[in-house]
Amino acid sequence: MKIKYLPVLCAAALCFCSLSGCGKNAQPLSKTDFYFDTVITITLYDDGQLTAKRTDDLFENCFALCETYENMLSRTKEGSDIWNLNHAHGNPVEVNPETAALLQKALSYCEATNGAVDITIAPLSSLWNFSSDSLTYENTPDRLPSDKQIKDLLTHVDYRNIRIDGSTVTLLDPCAAVDLGCIAKGYIADRLKTYLKEQGVHNAIINLGGNVLTVGGRPDGSAFRLGIQKPFDQNGSPIAVLAVTDASLVSSGVYERYFELDGTRYHHLLNTKTGMPEHNGLASVTILSDSSADGDILSTSCFLLGLEDGMAYAESLPGIEAVFITEDHKLYPTSGLSGLLQKP
Repeated sequence: MKIKYLPVLCAAALCFCSLSGCGKNAQPLSKTDFYFDTVITITLYDDGQLTAKRTDDLFENCFALCETYENMLSRTKEGSDIWNLNHAHGNPVEVNPETAALLQKALSYCEATNGAVDITIAPLSSLWNFSSDSLTYENTPDRLPSDKQIKDLLTHVDYRNIRIDGSTVTLLDPCAAVDLGCIAKGYIADRLKTYLKEQGVHNAIINLGGNVLTVGGRPDGSAFRLGIQKPFDQNGSPIAVLAVTDASLVSSGVYERYFELDGTRYHHLLNTKTGMPEHNGLASVTILSDSSADGDILSTSCFLLGLEDGMAYAESLPGIEAVFITEDHKLYPTSGLSGLLQKP
C-alpha cells in the first residue's frame, strides 16, 4: 500500500476524484451494474492495450464474479451458503471452501473486538430491516422494534456459536443466523482485483457501493484521489481526500442507512450488547488498507468500538490507517496519516 499527498480536488464520496486529466492514452472506461443491493462500478484505464473486445470480456467476467459471490455469500439469496447455514436449524452445512475461510476470517475480528462486531447479528439486522426502503420515511413508529423483541433476539447473537471444521459449518444455536454484510463486499472487491491483475490490468478502480479498491495508480504514475464523504452532505461532497495507490478505502457511517423518528436517528450500525443503533459520538470511520475485506470489517469494528478504543485498535494493526469523523465533523486520523490527509 502506498499513499502520498496530492493537491485536493472536488471529489465524490469514497470514489475516484477527477477521472479526467490523466493523459490522452489513459481514458477511463467504466461499466456499472447492481449487486449486493448496491451500485457496482468497475473502471479500467486504457493504456493502449485494452481492445474493445478485451474490455468487454473483462467487464463481463467481473460482473459474473459478482453474481457468483452474491449467490454464495448473501444471507437473503435462497440456496446460498449463508442462507443454507441460517436455515439448517443447527445441523452441519457443507459450504464452499472460500465461504468457510471468509467466516473464519470474520470470526477472528469478532474475537479481537470481544464481540463488538459479531457476524451472528443477523436476527437483529432482520428485525430492524434497514435494507427496506420504507425505513427511509419519517414518523413511522410501527417500525421501531420493541424492547422485548430486541432482548429476545440478543440471546441468539454470539459468534462463539459458530463451529468450522474444514468446509463444514455448524450453528450451535439453531436460532442463530449469520450476516457477512460487514466483510463480504470487501472480500469480493479483493477477488475482483486479483482477477484483473491476473489478466494484466495495471490501472483500475473497483467501487462496490462505497467500498473502493484501486489497482495500481494512474497510468502516468500518479495516485488516485479518493474522497471521504462529509457525513449527511446532500451533494456527496468530500470532507477530506487521500492520494492512494494500490490500496482500499472503506467507510462505515451513520448516514448510510437510517431513518429518523421524533428527533432520533436510528441507523444500521448496531451495538451487539444492546441491540440498538450505536450512538457514541462518531459519524463515520474510514479504513485505508491493502485488503478491502480487512478494511470493510475494520470500518464497522472501529466505529462500534468508539473513538478512543477504535483508534487504539487501528493503531495496533500493521498496515492499517483510519480516519474517525465525529458528529461535529472533526477528523481524527491515525498517526500514519499525519500530513497525508487534506481537508478540501
